[in-house]
Amino acid sequence: MDRQIIELFKRWQKKEGKYPDLDIGKVEFENIPLKKLHQKHLVKTVETTTADKFIEIGDIDRKTKKYDISTKTKNKLPKKAKHAPKGTILVSRVRPLLGGYTIIDGDDYTFTAGDLNPIVLPENVNVNYVFKLICSSVFRNFLIKNQDTGGQKPTITKKLYDFEVPLPQDYNEAYDSKIIQQAIVEFLDYRLGLTQATRNRIDSIQEKVELMDKIILPKIFEMKDEYLRDQFDKWAKKKNYKISANDLKFVIKRITSDNPEETVCEKRMGFTPKRDPNGDINWFTVADLNSIESLTIDNPDTKEKTTIELVKKAVDPKNTGRSVKLKPIQKGDILVSFKLSVGITKIYNSDKIAYCNEAIDILTCKKGYYNKYIAYNCIVEYPKHGTKTNNGMTLNDDSKQEIIIFIPKKTKAYSSEKIQHFLVEFIEAVHSRIFDIKSRINSIYKNLDLLEEAIPALTFRN
Repeated sequence: MDRQIIELFKRWQKKEGKYPDLDIGKVEFENIPLKKLHQKHLVKTVETTTADKFIEIGDIDRKTKKYDISTKTKNKLPKKAKHAPKGTILVSRVRPLLGGYTIIDGDDYTFTAGDLNPIVLPENVNVNYVFKLICSSVFRNFLIKNQDTGGQKPTITKKLYDFEVPLPQDYNEAYDSKIIQQAIVEFLDYRLGLTQATRNRIDSIQEKVELMDKIILPKIFEMKDEYLRDQFDKWAKKKNYKISANDLKFVIKRITSDNPEETVCEKRMGFTPKRDPNGDINWFTVADLNSIESLTIDNPDTKEKTTIELVKKAVDPKNTGRSVKLKPIQKGDILVSFKLSVGITKIYNSDKIAYCNEAIDILTCKKGYYNKYIAYNCIVEYPKHGTKTNNGMTLNDDSKQEIIIFIPKKTKAYSSEKIQHFLVEFIEAVHSRIFDIKSRINSIYKNLDLLEEAIPALTFRN
């Protein structure tokens, strides 16, 4: 047992008032192979099985390492299987689940002999003690080191029972080996319970951060939320911008409308030419947009390509020779999906010629409208509208007319377009803070994972 674990064990004893006269630092451990502990005579080969208590390798939950017989029904059972008493530990013997499944069950059960190795322990060994050892990285590392890779699937069958269990020796008449094993089990439950409690608190924080991330963007437009208004004022003051939330007034504009004066952009749709895997022109689908993490497309590389010849043929299929031009995506254009994954929004930030399919709107902002600001509006507004179909949600031209874009009015100090830039800056500052919080949360999760791995490993280290 590691020196740090001994100190933690003593603190736990003092805090909980348990096992007061047990000096864990003076307890000696003896490594005993599983083959000496395993009561193999208690594992029987049976000709028939009981369906509601029959376990296969995939029935045991990887996370909880438990098997719930009440939810399992077996239709095709093998003619022969193994039967073991309650308290048996089962370990998968082959990859990809090598050592991945272990179980302590409160009843007798039958299991597949081909996939699972049983460990039946004697009365003087605490099954939970061995179970925690088997669930630790100590056992996992043993499996990896000793696996046999000679067959189609790596297996541990031959050497599994060579694994050594560090069993504590009797300390005195009051504390025999099994009592000390139980003390170590309780200590591990306590320590891992602390990490789980921390994980639960972090889960709660993460849920709130995720919720904030979802609702923050819609609330920025109109700027009616008091907390958000206060944050905007603090941010603007820090940036030395002469504007406050009280100065923000909005007028409603549209993506498309019967009245061109109401619209913020020119809208057109894509098309579908034939593709050529050796083509030099990018052709975007919704899947391509979905695969890009950033808001901007800086280095376009679509899954499917086309050529200018195939584009011309698609525009003029009968080859009449008419001067028909299909305008490619321009640098600065906004691409928004309106079918399937509605509202996936990207800004095309490249000089390369590219086209897209009919499920994507191409928006070219009119003068006075900042494309990034309009893009953030589209992310919020497009998913609100549309009609459900067999293939998901889709927006027709009528539903697109319902899309609202909140355009800030000019102030004495700033034009509308300048204020749009400010709001984009603020949006990205808020998202940056949320990203930092998420990064810290992920870091805490990783540390908790390491701690949950380290405590059992150091406890069983001899």
